[in-house]
Amino acid sequence: MRFDHVTERVSARLPSQEEADLLAMPQREPVLSVLVVACDVAGQALQVTDVLLPADRQELEDTYRLG
Repeated sequence: MRFDHVTERVSARLPSQEEADLLAMPQREPVLSVLVVACDVAGQALQVTDVLLPADRQELEDTYRLG
């Protein structure tokens, strides 16, 4: 298995009640949804990571060195 590229999608939204409860935060506070898909040269997804973060407590920095 060899990774060729990564696509990362970051979006802001309000959490569902269940998500807010799990994150111990008010439902009216925004969250960041971070979806990362690592693919091979043919575009086939090899690894998917989906993370939900309280937006007021995050700083995102990405460095990608692939292949």
